[in-house]
Amino acid sequence: MKYVTITASSYEEALKKAENEYGKDIRIHSRRDYSVGGGLFSRKKNRCDLTLYLPSGLNAKSKVNDDESILEFEKEARTPDPDKLTKSEMLNAECYRGSLEKIGKAEEILKRNDISEPLYSAILKDFPIDQKTELEIAKRIMDLSAIEKGVDNKYQVLLGPTGSGKTTTCAKLALNYKKSGRSVFIISLDSYRVGSFYQIEKLTESLDIPLRTVNNEISFIKALREADDYSIVLIDTMGLSISDDELNLRLKSMLSDLNRANSEFIFVSSATTKLSDLDALYDVYSSYMKLDSQVISKVDESSTIGTALSFSYKHELPISFITDGQRVPEDIKAAESMVLLSYMNSLDLDLRRFQSQVLEPDEAR
Repeated sequence: MKYVTITASSYEEALKKAENEYGKDIRIHSRRDYSVGGGLFSRKKNRCDLTLYLPSGLNAKSKVNDDESILEFEKEARTPDPDKLTKSEMLNAECYRGSLEKIGKAEEILKRNDISEPLYSAILKDFPIDQKTELEIAKRIMDLSAIEKGVDNKYQVLLGPTGSGKTTTCAKLALNYKKSGRSVFIISLDSYRVGSFYQIEKLTESLDIPLRTVNNEISFIKALREADDYSIVLIDTMGLSISDDELNLRLKSMLSDLNRANSEFIFVSSATTKLSDLDALYDVYSSYMKLDSQVISKVDESSTIGTALSFSYKHELPISFITDGQRVPEDIKAAESMVLLSYMNSLDLDLRRFQSQVLEPDEAR
């Protein structure tokens, strides 16, 4: 005996389609009514699946299921005739289908944004079906994202791999602090790359900000003494690789001379970096220092910041700034909920309207 499944927009259409293809001798095994689609600008479409078993000799042109497959189908897809359901049963069935559709849509949005565990499960936990999916995801991202507001420590150490944007971020922060009336001093530990030194030297010359480049612990201590009278000391470190133990040890030795109580260790991570690589770097740094916050850099080179948000949530590392270009100092923003959401895909939100809906009046300004 062979089984086939016919899909159409209604029971009547599915039955007619089956009879046209296999004749009047077909036997209906089970029926499943459901709907697909449905969103902000589209309506749901009704569907009906008829599973038939065919008497011997009939030519099955549709998809044929073996006995094992049809048993599995019976477990998950068999539904009673809608005409025989009570109002309560119909409501429960509709709610169940609606819940599946909502969860499926939410999962698709999260995957499109490269949201990973454990943030992925945290967003989907007890996901409601009576709210717009995009709006609920946005609210949950706001609730679950940690933001470091008002980084004000005297010593701000920028850490991260080569190419993550530390030096440019350092220059942006320096000019913004200077514009706000703060006195700024920059110490560069990146004497290993000639190009990096030249880049930050030119930036500090144009910004009229003192710069000291050091390559050992003694010269680092001397530079710290020179910076005593400055309110902000930005420390641009060398880019580390996961396997460079010698360089990691040298960095650890120099940073141990800082006043930890007045220092902020900031991890600069590119939005284009894979989560597994970020995790490995975090393990290296956190083995000898406690990271305090995160800058998400190069957002303009990625389609979403989902990986960085997942990393932040996984390691409980608050986000302090976001950079999205090479201009100094324009392309840097203090981390805020609305800024984070603006770099997410498929939320389709009017952020100004959303702001007024979910925030208190004073917060929305």
